[in-house]
Amino acid sequence: MKRTFIIALLVALVTTAMAQKTIQLVDTKKGTDNQLSVERYEVKRTDNKTYVSMDFVLDRLRVPSNRYRAFTPIIRSKDGQQKTRLKTLIVSGRTQDIVFERDGIDPLYADNCVNIRRQNGEAQRYAYADAIDVQPWHKGADILMECDLCGCGDTLRSQLAYLSTLPNDPVYNIVNLTPDPYKAPRSLHGTAYITFVVDRWEMKPDYMNNRHELRKITDTLDIMVADEHIHVSQIKIHGWASPESPYEHNRMLATNRAKSLTDYVRNLYGLPANVFAAPEATPENWQGLRAAVEDMDYATLPHKLEIMSIIDDNTLAPDPKEAKIKKLYPQEYRYLLKEIYPGLRRSDYEIQFRIDDFTLAEACQIIKTKPYQLSLYEMWQVANTFEPNSDDYIRTLQIAVDQYPDSAVAHLNLANAALNRHDLLKAEMELEKAGDSAEALNARAVLLMMREQWDEAEAMLRRAEEKGIDVTVNRQTIADQR
Repeated sequence: MKRTFIIALLVALVTTAMAQKTIQLVDTKKGTDNQLSVERYEVKRTDNKTYVSMDFVLDRLRVPSNRYRAFTPIIRSKDGQQKTRLKTLIVSGRTQDIVFERDGIDPLYADNCVNIRRQNGEAQRYAYADAIDVQPWHKGADILMECDLCGCGDTLRSQLAYLSTLPNDPVYNIVNLTPDPYKAPRSLHGTAYITFVVDRWEMKPDYMNNRHELRKITDTLDIMVADEHIHVSQIKIHGWASPESPYEHNRMLATNRAKSLTDYVRNLYGLPANVFAAPEATPENWQGLRAAVEDMDYATLPHKLEIMSIIDDNTLAPDPKEAKIKKLYPQEYRYLLKEIYPGLRRSDYEIQFRIDDFTLAEACQIIKTKPYQLSLYEMWQVANTFEPNSDDYIRTLQIAVDQYPDSAVAHLNLANAALNRHDLLKAEMELEKAGDSAEALNARAVLLMMREQWDEAEAMLRRAEEKGIDVTVNRQTIADQR
Protein backbone atom coordinates (compact mmCIF):
# COMPACT_ATOMS: atom_id res chain seq x y z
CA MET A 1 0.00 0.00 0.00
CA LYS A 2 1.35 3.42 -0.90
CA ARG A 3 2.18 5.65 2.04
CA THR A 4 2.09 9.41 1.88
CA PHE A 5 4.59 11.55 3.81
CA ILE A 6 4.38 15.28 4.55
CA ILE A 7 7.80 16.98 4.73
CA ALA A 8 7.66 19.88 7.20
CA LEU A 9 10.23 22.44 8.33
CA LEU A 10 10.04 22.68 12.09
CA VAL A 11 12.77 25.30 12.50
CA ALA A 12 13.50 27.70 9.64
CA LEU A 13 16.66 29.74 10.10
CA VAL A 14 18.43 32.12 7.74
CA THR A 15 20.46 29.94 5.38
CA THR A 16 24.15 30.70 5.51
CA ALA A 17 27.35 28.79 4.94
CA MET A 18 26.75 27.22 8.37
CA ALA A 19 22.96 26.95 8.60
CA GLN A 20 21.36 24.75 11.23
CA LYS A 21 17.77 23.52 11.18
CA THR A 22 15.55 20.59 11.94
CA ILE A 23 13.21 18.98 9.43
CA GLN A 24 10.67 16.28 9.98
CA LEU A 25 9.15 13.70 7.70
CA VAL A 26 5.70 12.61 8.81
CA ASP A 27 3.73 9.57 7.62
CA THR A 28 0.08 10.68 7.45
CA LYS A 29 -1.40 7.21 6.91
CA LYS A 30 -4.36 7.00 9.24
CA GLY A 31 -3.63 5.21 12.43
CA THR A 32 0.14 5.47 12.26
CA ASP A 33 2.71 7.70 13.92
CA ASN A 34 5.74 7.45 11.71
CA GLN A 35 8.37 10.22 11.65
CA LEU A 36 11.99 10.90 10.77
CA SER A 37 13.69 14.00 12.11
CA VAL A 38 16.84 15.63 10.81
CA GLU A 39 18.69 17.69 13.37
CA ARG A 40 21.92 19.68 13.58
CA TYR A 41 21.96 20.22 9.85
CA GLU A 42 25.13 22.08 8.86
CA VAL A 43 26.83 23.12 5.65
CA LYS A 44 30.43 24.33 5.50
CA ARG A 45 32.14 25.50 2.35
CA THR A 46 35.85 25.98 1.73
CA ASP A 47 37.59 26.96 -1.48
CA ASN A 48 37.68 23.31 -2.58
CA LYS A 49 35.01 21.34 -0.74
CA THR A 50 31.40 21.55 0.38
CA TYR A 51 30.72 19.62 3.60
CA VAL A 52 27.22 18.53 4.58
CA SER A 53 26.45 17.00 7.95
CA MET A 54 23.31 16.22 9.96
CA ASP A 55 21.88 13.79 12.48
CA PHE A 56 19.13 11.48 11.25
CA VAL A 57 16.89 10.77 14.25
CA LEU A 58 15.13 7.46 13.69
CA ASP A 59 13.41 7.13 17.07
CA ARG A 60 9.90 7.37 15.58
CA LEU A 61 10.59 5.93 12.15
CA ARG A 62 9.07 2.53 11.48
CA VAL A 63 10.38 0.50 8.55
CA PRO A 64 8.61 -2.77 7.59
CA SER A 65 10.85 -5.81 7.72
CA ASN A 66 10.89 -6.30 3.95
CA ARG A 67 11.22 -2.62 2.96
CA TYR A 68 13.72 0.24 3.16
CA ARG A 69 13.75 4.02 3.14
CA ALA A 70 16.46 5.96 1.27
CA PHE A 71 17.48 9.58 1.94
CA THR A 72 19.87 11.35 -0.43
CA PRO A 73 21.05 14.96 -0.12
CA ILE A 74 21.27 16.56 -3.57
CA ILE A 75 22.88 19.80 -4.69
CA ARG A 76 20.82 21.21 -7.59
CA SER A 77 21.65 24.28 -9.62
CA LYS A 78 19.19 27.17 -9.60
CA ASP A 79 18.14 26.43 -13.16
CA GLY A 80 17.68 22.75 -12.34
CA GLN A 81 20.00 21.72 -15.16
CA GLN A 82 22.81 20.32 -13.02
CA LYS A 83 22.87 18.33 -9.83
CA THR A 84 25.19 16.30 -7.67
CA ARG A 85 24.01 13.43 -5.46
CA LEU A 86 25.72 13.01 -2.12
CA LYS A 87 25.99 9.83 -0.12
CA THR A 88 22.63 8.06 0.45
CA LEU A 89 21.46 6.89 3.85
CA ILE A 90 19.46 3.65 3.51
CA VAL A 91 17.42 2.54 6.51
CA SER A 92 16.45 -1.12 6.05
CA GLY A 93 14.01 -3.46 7.75
CA ARG A 94 15.30 -6.77 9.13
CA THR A 95 14.48 -8.93 6.10
CA GLN A 96 15.51 -6.26 3.59
CA ASP A 97 18.87 -5.91 5.32
CA ILE A 98 19.46 -9.66 4.79
CA VAL A 99 18.47 -9.33 1.11
CA PHE A 100 20.92 -6.48 0.63
CA GLU A 101 23.70 -8.57 2.14
CA ARG A 102 22.85 -11.46 -0.16
CA ASP A 103 21.95 -9.72 -3.44
CA GLY A 104 23.49 -6.28 -3.10
CA ILE A 105 21.99 -2.82 -2.72
CA ASP A 106 19.72 -1.21 -5.30
CA PRO A 107 21.93 -0.02 -8.23
CA LEU A 108 20.67 3.58 -7.86
CA TYR A 109 22.41 3.83 -4.49
CA ALA A 110 25.07 1.12 -4.50
CA ASP A 111 28.00 3.28 -5.56
CA ASN A 112 27.69 5.81 -2.74
CA CYS A 113 25.60 4.84 0.24
CA VAL A 114 25.56 3.57 3.77
CA ASN A 115 22.99 1.00 4.90
CA ILE A 116 21.84 0.67 8.49
CA ARG A 117 19.24 -1.68 9.92
CA ARG A 118 16.33 -0.07 11.69
CA GLN A 119 15.60 -1.41 15.16
CA ASN A 120 11.88 -0.61 15.23
CA GLY A 121 10.65 0.75 18.51
CA GLU A 122 14.10 1.70 19.76
CA ALA A 123 15.88 5.07 19.96
CA GLN A 124 18.32 5.29 17.09
CA ARG A 125 20.19 8.02 15.23
CA TYR A 126 22.81 8.24 12.53
CA ALA A 127 25.45 10.96 12.24
CA TYR A 128 25.65 11.71 8.53
CA ALA A 129 28.53 13.52 6.83
CA ASP A 130 29.73 13.83 3.27
CA ALA A 131 31.90 16.15 1.19
CA ILE A 132 32.12 16.90 -2.52
CA ASP A 133 34.36 19.01 -4.71
CA VAL A 134 33.11 22.54 -5.24
CA GLN A 135 31.87 23.32 -8.75
CA PRO A 136 31.28 26.82 -10.17
CA TRP A 137 27.56 26.14 -10.52
CA HIS A 138 27.29 25.35 -6.80
CA LYS A 139 27.09 29.09 -6.08
CA GLY A 140 23.50 29.80 -5.09
CA ALA A 141 22.48 26.15 -5.65
CA ASP A 142 19.81 24.50 -3.49
CA ILE A 143 20.47 21.57 -1.20
CA LEU A 144 17.50 19.19 -1.24
CA MET A 145 16.72 15.90 0.46
CA GLU A 146 15.50 13.22 -1.92
CA CYS A 147 13.27 10.90 0.08
CA ASP A 148 12.65 7.45 -1.41
CA LEU A 149 9.82 6.52 0.93
CA CYS A 150 8.52 3.55 -1.03
CA GLY A 151 11.88 1.79 -1.03
CA CYS A 152 11.67 1.11 -4.74
CA GLY A 153 14.64 3.01 -6.12
CA ASP A 154 12.39 5.06 -8.40
CA THR A 155 13.46 8.71 -8.20
CA LEU A 156 10.35 9.82 -10.06
CA ARG A 157 8.29 8.71 -7.10
CA SER A 158 10.62 10.26 -4.53
CA GLN A 159 9.74 13.40 -2.64
CA LEU A 160 12.06 16.36 -2.27
CA ALA A 161 12.55 18.44 0.87
CA TYR A 162 14.34 21.78 0.68
CA LEU A 163 17.20 22.04 3.16
CA SER A 164 19.11 25.22 2.32
CA THR A 165 20.78 27.28 -0.39
CA LEU A 166 24.50 27.42 -0.84
CA PRO A 167 25.70 30.99 -0.55
CA ASN A 168 27.09 32.91 -3.45
CA ASP A 169 30.59 34.23 -2.92
CA PRO A 170 30.50 37.04 -0.34
CA VAL A 171 30.13 40.46 -1.88
CA TYR A 172 32.52 43.08 -0.54
CA ASN A 173 32.42 46.76 -1.35
CA ILE A 174 36.07 47.78 -1.55
CA VAL A 175 36.66 51.44 -2.35
CA ASN A 176 39.88 52.78 -3.89
CA LEU A 177 41.03 56.36 -3.74
CA THR A 178 42.08 58.21 -6.87
CA PRO A 179 45.31 60.15 -6.22
CA ASP A 180 45.38 63.91 -6.68
CA PRO A 181 46.17 64.58 -10.37
CA TYR A 182 48.23 67.67 -9.49
CA LYS A 183 51.91 66.99 -10.09
CA ALA A 184 53.65 68.97 -7.41
CA PRO A 185 57.19 70.34 -7.70
CA ARG A 186 59.77 68.22 -5.90
CA SER A 187 62.98 68.73 -3.99
CA LEU A 188 66.03 66.73 -3.02
CA HIS A 189 67.96 67.36 0.18
CA GLY A 190 71.44 66.24 1.08
CA THR A 191 74.62 67.04 2.98
CA ALA A 192 78.15 67.31 1.67
CA TYR A 193 81.11 67.41 4.06
CA ILE A 194 83.43 69.73 2.15
CA THR A 195 86.85 70.28 3.72
CA PHE A 196 88.39 73.75 3.55
CA VAL A 197 91.92 74.77 4.42
CA VAL A 198 92.05 76.09 7.98
CA ASP A 199 90.75 79.66 8.12
CA ARG A 200 90.19 79.70 4.34
CA TRP A 201 87.05 79.48 2.24
CA GLU A 202 88.33 78.85 -1.29
CA MET A 203 86.68 75.78 -2.85
CA LYS A 204 89.35 73.16 -3.61
CA PRO A 205 87.72 70.17 -5.37
CA ASP A 206 90.78 67.94 -5.03
CA TYR A 207 91.50 68.72 -1.37
CA MET A 208 91.10 65.84 1.10
CA ASN A 209 87.84 63.93 0.34
CA ASN A 210 86.14 66.81 -1.47
CA ARG A 211 85.85 65.10 -4.84
CA HIS A 212 83.76 62.33 -3.30
CA GLU A 213 81.59 64.76 -1.35
CA LEU A 214 81.02 67.02 -4.34
CA ARG A 215 79.70 64.08 -6.34
CA LYS A 216 76.72 63.95 -3.97
CA ILE A 217 75.60 67.18 -5.59
CA THR A 218 76.99 66.88 -9.11
CA ASP A 219 75.86 63.31 -9.80
CA THR A 220 72.27 64.37 -9.12
CA LEU A 221 72.52 67.53 -11.19
CA ASP A 222 74.19 65.66 -14.06
CA ILE A 223 71.12 63.45 -14.37
CA MET A 224 68.71 66.34 -14.09
CA VAL A 225 70.26 68.69 -16.64
CA ALA A 226 70.60 65.82 -19.13
CA ASP A 227 66.90 64.89 -18.94
CA GLU A 228 64.60 67.00 -21.08
CA HIS A 229 61.65 66.24 -18.80
CA ILE A 230 63.31 67.59 -15.62
CA HIS A 231 63.56 71.32 -14.97
CA VAL A 232 65.69 72.61 -12.09
CA SER A 233 64.04 75.66 -10.54
CA GLN A 234 66.29 76.45 -7.57
CA ILE A 235 69.47 75.34 -5.83
CA LYS A 236 70.09 76.34 -2.22
CA ILE A 237 73.28 75.83 -0.24
CA HIS A 238 73.53 76.34 3.51
CA GLY A 239 76.90 76.28 5.24
CA TRP A 240 77.61 75.29 8.86
CA ALA A 241 80.75 75.91 10.91
CA SER A 242 81.82 74.27 14.16
CA PRO A 243 81.85 76.21 17.50
CA GLU A 244 85.62 76.68 17.93
CA SER A 245 87.08 80.15 17.26
CA PRO A 246 85.20 83.44 17.83
CA TYR A 247 81.59 83.50 16.71
CA GLU A 248 81.94 86.42 14.27
CA HIS A 249 84.96 84.80 12.67
CA ASN A 250 82.94 81.63 12.19
CA ARG A 251 80.10 83.64 10.67
CA MET A 252 82.49 85.00 8.08
CA LEU A 253 83.93 81.55 7.34
CA ALA A 254 80.55 79.81 7.05
CA THR A 255 79.08 82.52 4.80
CA ASN A 256 82.06 82.65 2.46
CA ARG A 257 82.37 78.88 2.29
CA ALA A 258 78.67 78.56 1.34
CA LYS A 259 79.19 81.20 -1.34
CA SER A 260 82.32 79.47 -2.60
CA LEU A 261 80.51 76.16 -2.99
CA THR A 262 77.56 77.86 -4.68
CA ASP A 263 79.86 79.55 -7.16
CA TYR A 264 81.63 76.27 -7.87
CA VAL A 265 78.38 74.51 -8.71
CA ARG A 266 77.14 77.48 -10.71
CA ASN A 267 80.25 77.40 -12.91
CA LEU A 268 79.78 73.70 -13.69
CA TYR A 269 76.37 74.03 -15.27
CA GLY A 270 74.82 76.42 -17.74
CA LEU A 271 71.80 77.07 -15.56
CA PRO A 272 70.15 80.51 -15.37
CA ALA A 273 71.56 82.76 -12.65
CA ASN A 274 68.19 82.99 -10.89
CA VAL A 275 68.26 79.24 -10.27
CA PHE A 276 70.85 79.74 -7.53
CA ALA A 277 69.49 81.15 -4.28
CA ALA A 278 71.63 83.46 -2.16
CA PRO A 279 73.96 81.31 0.00
CA GLU A 280 72.97 80.94 3.66
CA ALA A 281 75.05 80.05 6.70
CA THR A 282 74.85 79.12 10.37
CA PRO A 283 78.03 80.39 12.08
CA GLU A 284 78.20 77.62 14.69
CA ASN A 285 76.51 74.24 14.59
CA TRP A 286 75.46 73.90 18.23
CA GLN A 287 72.43 71.89 17.20
CA GLY A 288 74.63 69.21 15.65
CA LEU A 289 76.97 69.25 18.65
CA ARG A 290 74.16 68.64 21.07
CA ALA A 291 72.79 65.72 19.02
CA ALA A 292 76.26 64.15 18.88
CA VAL A 293 76.81 64.53 22.65
CA GLU A 294 73.39 63.07 23.43
CA ASP A 295 74.20 59.94 21.41
CA MET A 296 77.52 59.32 23.15
CA ASP A 297 77.98 56.93 26.09
CA TYR A 298 79.31 57.88 29.52
CA ALA A 299 82.49 55.86 29.08
CA THR A 300 83.47 58.17 26.24
CA LEU A 301 82.04 61.35 27.75
CA PRO A 302 81.81 61.03 31.57
CA HIS A 303 80.36 64.52 31.96
CA LYS A 304 77.84 64.12 29.17
CA LEU A 305 74.90 65.58 31.12
CA GLU A 306 76.91 68.55 32.36
CA ILE A 307 78.12 69.36 28.85
CA MET A 308 74.56 69.09 27.49
CA SER A 309 73.41 71.44 30.24
CA ILE A 310 75.98 74.04 29.14
CA ILE A 311 74.95 73.64 25.49
CA ASP A 312 71.29 74.17 26.48
CA ASP A 313 72.05 77.25 28.59
CA ASN A 314 70.42 80.06 26.62
CA THR A 315 71.80 82.70 28.99
CA LEU A 316 75.29 82.11 27.61
CA ALA A 317 76.47 83.54 24.30
CA PRO A 318 78.23 81.09 21.94
CA ASP A 319 81.83 82.09 22.76
CA PRO A 320 81.42 81.93 26.59
CA LYS A 321 79.54 78.66 26.19
CA GLU A 322 82.42 77.03 24.34
CA ALA A 323 84.96 78.52 26.74
CA LYS A 324 83.09 77.03 29.70
CA ILE A 325 83.10 73.51 28.26
CA LYS A 326 86.79 73.86 27.42
CA LYS A 327 87.68 75.07 30.91
CA LEU A 328 85.58 72.66 33.00
CA TYR A 329 86.09 69.53 30.93
CA PRO A 330 89.35 69.97 28.97
CA GLN A 331 89.93 66.31 28.20
CA GLU A 332 86.41 65.79 26.88
CA TYR A 333 86.59 69.05 24.96
CA ARG A 334 89.71 67.82 23.17
CA TYR A 335 87.88 64.64 22.23
CA LEU A 336 84.93 66.65 20.85
CA LEU A 337 87.29 68.96 18.97
CA LYS A 338 89.02 66.04 17.27
CA GLU A 339 86.18 63.56 16.73
CA ILE A 340 82.97 65.59 16.56
CA TYR A 341 83.76 69.11 15.36
CA PRO A 342 84.90 68.10 11.84
CA GLY A 343 81.48 66.58 11.18
CA LEU A 344 79.76 69.79 12.25
CA ARG A 345 81.35 71.63 9.35
CA ARG A 346 79.03 70.73 6.55
CA SER A 347 77.14 72.09 3.57
CA ASP A 348 73.46 71.28 3.22
CA TYR A 349 71.97 71.52 -0.24
CA GLU A 350 68.46 71.53 -1.62
CA ILE A 351 67.61 71.11 -5.30
CA GLN A 352 64.08 72.09 -6.27
CA PHE A 353 62.75 70.87 -9.60
CA ARG A 354 59.65 69.91 -11.52
CA ILE A 355 58.97 67.07 -13.94
CA ASP A 356 56.79 67.29 -17.01
CA ASP A 357 53.30 65.83 -17.07
CA PHE A 358 53.10 62.69 -19.18
CA THR A 359 50.42 61.23 -21.41
CA LEU A 360 49.18 57.77 -20.49
CA ALA A 361 51.13 56.24 -23.37
CA GLU A 362 54.32 57.97 -22.21
CA ALA A 363 53.72 56.95 -18.59
CA CYS A 364 53.30 53.30 -19.61
CA GLN A 365 56.84 53.40 -21.03
CA ILE A 366 58.50 55.59 -18.41
CA ILE A 367 57.35 53.38 -15.51
CA LYS A 368 59.58 50.62 -16.88
CA THR A 369 62.81 52.62 -16.61
CA LYS A 370 62.27 55.85 -14.65
CA PRO A 371 59.28 55.34 -12.35
CA TYR A 372 60.50 58.17 -10.11
CA GLN A 373 59.48 60.62 -12.83
CA LEU A 374 55.81 59.70 -12.55
CA SER A 375 53.35 61.19 -10.13
CA LEU A 376 51.19 58.88 -8.02
CA TYR A 377 48.24 59.78 -10.22
CA GLU A 378 50.15 58.86 -13.38
CA MET A 379 51.05 55.49 -11.85
CA TRP A 380 47.40 54.96 -10.93
CA GLN A 381 46.44 55.57 -14.55
CA VAL A 382 49.03 53.03 -15.69
CA ALA A 383 47.74 50.47 -13.19
CA ASN A 384 44.23 50.81 -14.58
CA THR A 385 45.35 49.86 -18.07
CA PHE A 386 45.70 46.31 -16.71
CA GLU A 387 43.05 43.81 -15.71
CA PRO A 388 41.96 44.61 -12.13
CA ASN A 389 43.94 42.60 -9.57
CA SER A 390 46.13 41.01 -12.25
CA ASP A 391 49.84 40.53 -11.62
CA ASP A 392 50.68 43.61 -13.72
CA TYR A 393 48.09 45.67 -11.83
CA ILE A 394 49.54 44.60 -8.47
CA ARG A 395 53.08 45.18 -9.68
CA THR A 396 52.26 48.75 -10.71
CA LEU A 397 50.63 49.53 -7.37
CA GLN A 398 53.70 48.14 -5.61
CA ILE A 399 55.92 50.46 -7.65
CA ALA A 400 53.70 53.34 -6.53
CA VAL A 401 54.18 52.38 -2.88
CA ASP A 402 57.93 52.02 -3.37
CA GLN A 403 58.16 55.48 -4.94
CA TYR A 404 55.75 57.14 -2.51
CA PRO A 405 56.20 55.24 0.78
CA ASP A 406 54.56 58.01 2.81
CA SER A 407 51.38 58.09 0.69
CA ALA A 408 48.34 56.70 2.52
CA VAL A 409 46.51 56.57 -0.82
CA ALA A 410 49.19 54.37 -2.40
CA HIS A 411 49.13 51.95 0.54
CA LEU A 412 45.31 51.84 0.58
CA ASN A 413 44.97 50.98 -3.11
CA LEU A 414 47.59 48.24 -2.81
CA ALA A 415 45.83 46.90 0.30
CA ASN A 416 42.53 46.82 -1.58
CA ALA A 417 44.12 44.85 -4.40
CA ALA A 418 45.47 42.39 -1.84
CA LEU A 419 41.98 42.06 -0.33
CA ASN A 420 40.53 41.31 -3.76
CA ARG A 421 43.07 38.51 -4.10
CA HIS A 422 42.43 37.32 -0.53
CA ASP A 423 46.04 38.00 0.40
CA LEU A 424 45.11 38.98 3.93
CA LEU A 425 48.63 39.25 5.32
CA LYS A 426 49.68 41.69 2.58
CA ALA A 427 46.45 43.66 3.05
CA GLU A 428 47.04 43.95 6.78
CA MET A 429 50.60 45.20 6.27
CA GLU A 430 49.54 47.86 3.78
CA LEU A 431 46.55 48.99 5.84
CA GLU A 432 48.88 49.84 8.71
CA LYS A 433 50.10 52.76 6.55
CA ALA A 434 46.82 53.56 4.79
CA GLY A 435 45.73 56.38 7.09
CA ASP A 436 42.35 56.90 8.69
CA SER A 437 40.13 57.88 5.78
CA ALA A 438 36.63 56.48 5.39
CA GLU A 439 37.94 54.26 2.58
CA ALA A 440 40.76 52.92 4.77
CA LEU A 441 38.36 52.17 7.62
CA ASN A 442 36.07 50.40 5.16
CA ALA A 443 39.01 48.29 3.90
CA ARG A 444 39.92 47.34 7.48
CA ALA A 445 36.29 46.27 7.99
CA VAL A 446 36.49 44.05 4.90
CA LEU A 447 39.70 42.48 6.22
CA LEU A 448 37.91 41.69 9.48
CA MET A 449 34.95 40.28 7.54
CA MET A 450 37.23 37.96 5.59
CA ARG A 451 38.58 36.74 8.90
CA GLU A 452 35.00 36.27 10.17
CA GLN A 453 35.53 38.76 12.99
CA TRP A 454 32.00 40.01 12.61
CA ASP A 455 31.63 42.20 15.70
CA GLU A 456 34.91 44.00 15.05
CA ALA A 457 33.97 44.42 11.38
CA GLU A 458 30.63 45.99 12.29
CA ALA A 459 32.34 48.43 14.66
CA MET A 460 34.83 49.40 11.92
CA LEU A 461 31.99 49.88 9.43
CA ARG A 462 30.27 52.25 11.84
CA ARG A 463 33.42 54.37 11.98
CA ALA A 464 33.65 54.38 8.18
CA GLU A 465 30.00 55.32 7.89
CA GLU A 466 30.47 58.21 10.29
CA LYS A 467 33.07 59.56 7.86
CA GLY A 468 30.58 59.52 5.02
CA ILE A 469 31.07 56.26 3.12
CA ASP A 470 28.14 54.00 2.16
CA VAL A 471 28.57 50.66 3.98
CA THR A 472 25.22 49.11 3.03
CA VAL A 473 26.72 46.32 0.89
CA ASN A 474 29.29 45.26 3.48
CA ARG A 475 26.75 45.42 6.29
CA GLN A 476 24.42 43.14 4.33
CA THR A 477 27.27 40.74 3.64
CA ILE A 478 27.91 40.45 7.38
CA ALA A 479 24.23 39.65 7.91
CA ASP A 480 24.31 37.02 5.16
CA GLN A 481 27.54 35.35 6.25
CA ARG A 482 27.58 35.29 10.01
